[in-house]
Amino acid sequence: MATTSMSSASLSSAYLKSVLPAITSTYGVDVWPLLEQSGISKTQLELPDYLIPFYQAGAFFMSVMQACQDEGLGLVIGGAVQAKSYQVLGYAVMSSQNLGEAIDRLIRYEKLVGQMGSTRLVISEEAGSDCRLVWRCPFDAPWSRFLKEAAIAGWVTYALSQVQVDSAVFTVHFDHTKASIPSHRYGDVFGEYVVFDSQWSGVAFDSGLLTLPFSQADPGLNAMMDRQAAVLLDMFDSKLNLVNITREHIARGLPNGDPNLEDIAKSLSLTSRALQHRLKDSHTTFKEVVDEVRRQLALSYLAEKSVPMIDVAFLLGFSEQSSFSRAFKRWMGCSPVEYKKSEDRKGK
Repeated sequence: MATTSMSSASLSSAYLKSVLPAITSTYGVDVWPLLEQSGISKTQLELPDYLIPFYQAGAFFMSVMQACQDEGLGLVIGGAVQAKSYQVLGYAVMSSQNLGEAIDRLIRYEKLVGQMGSTRLVISEEAGSDCRLVWRCPFDAPWSRFLKEAAIAGWVTYALSQVQVDSAVFTVHFDHTKASIPSHRYGDVFGEYVVFDSQWSGVAFDSGLLTLPFSQADPGLNAMMDRQAAVLLDMFDSKLNLVNITREHIARGLPNGDPNLEDIAKSLSLTSRALQHRLKDSHTTFKEVVDEVRRQLALSYLAEKSVPMIDVAFLLGFSEQSSFSRAFKRWMGCSPVEYKKSEDRKGK
């Protein structure tokens, strides 16, 4: 049975907020109803350190793709990346002395922007040979192509805006097949050297480019951003990432009944009071997290033809069907049956 991923994968609210204008201007799409439908509020987007769970960010991007019918959405998203998209990481990268320093900071601090994948730099020992900046996406699904293209388009767009050269030769690799969009769209973002169906995804370039100076290098700002990023990294698991881990534990236990604060706290090696306090620090409550997880899983289950309607309430930890129906109507403004009929009509 396929369900929405409830792992700790996430995307920072700052990144998502920064790319919304590009979506609106490119496609003329009103993003706010799609955000609300995906469970993402304006309040969350205003919190720069808030991490949006992947199942919500993914649901939003899939809604945009359905609305605009553009398989090149990842290129549009990545092409809109700016320093503010990455917050502290963006300014740490921007103020680096050269490309090598910037890549080092990207690898060290990338999880502050979210946990959608991981980056590593592979440098050959042979002089003058290629470096590989590799991005590994943990998801194995058709839509993961969109994530890879958005991530690597962001790298290239941002890096090229910072280096002090007219041009830098590099080759972009993707381990998936080219989307059915005009080739020039890839060329507009990545240049002429793009390889599909590769063994890896990322960027290959000569090691000599690691010393390329950055146009906005600022040792003072860089040291300050390094200190701030290090502090954020230290508190990441205890605060910023705790909400995602709590979601994961709640989702795992839902089929056993209504989630209990004491049980979830114990599974996280915390007291109930400590968990409540840390969730409050992350601008939420245990009750709100449970409600959010149930809502998103409900939409996922109802989208699956293999999940009988009668089973959904119990999979979400409700003891009675009527309790689920009331909660669903509060979330979506209609009953589960009405919602499923509406979605079925859309699919025809």
